[in-house]
Parts: sequence; C-alpha cells; structure tokens
Amino acid sequence: MFLKRFFAIVLFVVCCAAADDYHFVNSIPFSRLSFLTTDRLGNAYVIVGNQLLQFDKNGKAVANFSKNNFGELRSVDASNPMKLMLFYPDFAQLVILNTKLAEQSIIHLRASEINQPIVTCNSENGGYWVYDNDDDQLKKLDMNLQIQYQSGNLTQMLSYKVQPRFLLEEDGFVYMSDPENGIFVFDLFGTYYKLLPFKGLKTFQVIDQNILYVRENKLLRYDSKTAIEQEVLLPAHDSILNARIEAKELYLLTSDSLSFYSF
Repeated sequence: MFLKRFFAIVLFVVCCAAADDYHFVNSIPFSRLSFLTTDRLGNAYVIVGNQLLQFDKNGKAVANFSKNNFGELRSVDASNPMKLMLFYPDFAQLVILNTKLAEQSIIHLRASEINQPIVTCNSENGGYWVYDNDDDQLKKLDMNLQIQYQSGNLTQMLSYKVQPRFLLEEDGFVYMSDPENGIFVFDLFGTYYKLLPFKGLKTFQVIDQNILYVRENKLLRYDSKTAIEQEVLLPAHDSILNARIEAKELYLLTSDSLSFYSF
C-alpha cells in the first residue's frame, strides 16, 4: 500500500511539473533502439539489435546480455527487477535473468502447449501471462507452467482478430495493447473486462491505474478511475518515441538518444 501511495504522489508531482522542473542527468546516443523499459530500482533496459543493455538511473552502463541462437529478442519485462523476463518468440522461449543479467532459467512455452506466443509478461502473483495466437487466448501459467486461467477465444468473442504488441500486469489488471483496436483490459482470472480506445500504441506504462503513453511527441496520462486525460509536460525533445517514470526519475527515448532526468 505504501509503495502504491508513493508512486501516486510522484505521478501527481510530475503531472504538475513544468518543463524546467526536470534536471538533466545524462544522454546516450542511440540510433537503433527497438525497446525501452525500466524497473522500480531506477534501472533502464534497452534492446539494441538482439542485445539487452542495462543502465542505472544516472545513465551509467551496468551490464549486458545476449543470446543470439534464440532468434529475435522482442521484449523485456522488468516489473520484478529480481526476475527479469526476456521473450524470444521465434522459439517460444522465456529467459529469466537476475539483477546482474545472469541467466537463471529458460522456459519453453511449447512444453505448456503454447505454440504461437505473441506477447508475454510476469504476473505479480507468480507465473506468467502469454497471448497464444494459435487459439487467440490470453493464458496464465502458474509456477509449474501449467495453464491456470485462460480468456476464451477472443476472435470468436469480439468477431475480429486481435494482434497484440504489448502486455503487462499492474494494479490487479492485465493490459494488452493492439495498435489497431486499443488496450484490452482483463482481470486476474483472464476474463475480458473492457477495451480502452487508445490505438496505435506499441507500449505504455501503468501507475496506480493511470495509463501513460506517448502520442505525437507528447506524454499523456489517462486516469482509468475518472476517464480524464491530460498532458504531462516534458523537457523539449524532437521525435519522442517513449517516456517512462520511476520514482523521481524520467527516461526519454527519442529517435537518436536515451536521456535521463530527475525531478
């Protein structure tokens, strides 16, 4: 409860901040970043080519990891910084790393009869969420990799094909983005709850049921409790691709750099 209250206060502060309230810390030039995420310890993780790079909140390189024989590294879930989850869809595998990016285990999703995983994420209660394109279902695997919950066939339910790009569990809900349709929201039993009409999103962040996402070079906040959307002011940058907030740190990914700020 204290942690949620703390992040809610931080989010309120950053939403009320002016652009000059941010203090520049560091900037790292990049031109081929395909993914950015952060953890609650202030670390930033980026995928460059097929390599995972880790930076601390000051923009200092900390560690790296690569596993080129597993195909494409599509995403990283850092919601639990002690248990980073890397997703390799070509071979339907998850790789679990510790805080130093040392490999701890490999999870073969096809052993759980999940043949075409598209997006995955950690579950706060243990286990993993996976969207299986083979039967159009969101599935929850327990720690024994048995299917615990599943949504039912969403194509049959919605009368159109869902093509998810990002998945996360936060604040008692599971959020799954489909750029063509919006953000699908499920409860912790995998039951479809509602669709939020935010199209075109490849990634987003959720803090205390506030959805943070970048659109047209702006960071926007949608409060799920009040259905109010507002802009979060940021330092001036061109071509903002992603922005994340952790504690009192701001991370900005543009087309040519990753910048670190405090506030």
